[in-house]
Amino acid sequence: MSEKKLSFIDHLEELRKRIIYSIICIVVFSIIGFFFTKNLLNTIISQAQLESTYFFAPLEAFTTQIKIAIFIGIFISFPFILYQSWAFIGPGLTRTERKISFSYMFFGLLLFLTGNLFGYFILIPLGLRFLLGFGTEYLQPLMNVSKYIGFIFWCLLGSGILFQLPLMLFFLIKLGVVDVETIRKHRPEAIVIILILCAIITPTGDFFTLLLITIPLLMLFELSVLIAGFTDKKSKKHRLTENRNFPAS
Repeated sequence: MSEKKLSFIDHLEELRKRIIYSIICIVVFSIIGFFFTKNLLNTIISQAQLESTYFFAPLEAFTTQIKIAIFIGIFISFPFILYQSWAFIGPGLTRTERKISFSYMFFGLLLFLTGNLFGYFILIPLGLRFLLGFGTEYLQPLMNVSKYIGFIFWCLLGSGILFQLPLMLFFLIKLGVVDVETIRKHRPEAIVIILILCAIITPTGDFFTLLLITIPLLMLFELSVLIAGFTDKKSKKHRLTENRNFPAS
């Protein structure tokens, strides 16, 4: 019992250490990023084709720049956070599982960047165009800088996180936690879960934005199931060939 308690405490201590490392990394890059917040803010506003944005409290302009700095810290620290997550989980995996999970870190980073690019160049412009299109001659937007930046960052972070879902699914299939046939059998339930996650993470509640981010995710979902099914058949065929070639004792 004492060994189990010690092991549990050791796991908690290891988790605490990984979290502290990640927070320190975010804080360091946030402090560095603070010196670039004004230029980044001006770039974001100009590319959105807004004449200007407004702040309605004395501290709001300052806190908005703090938000931008924290986002810069999280964005730059993401590869380090991904590694710390793997370093915590890795020792509990087998050698094969560690190889598979470590190779997926690269693709996780790639999908995070892809999700951010999708959010910045597709989701945000089209979403803003759709939402602001409800304005009229007598109903004009007065854009609050804090809420606008919050909208931008939630779109970027939400897209980056949501684009990890197909990779997580493929990872679980490769580890044998879930089966390809089971996923195919319960495809409608999986689609509903993706829709719910998209609705939770995306900052707007409109159907257009939800549809805009759900379609590429469903395509990635189907692609990951297809690739996992192909690799699973290939590995089964390889094992069958080895068993046939192996001489009976």
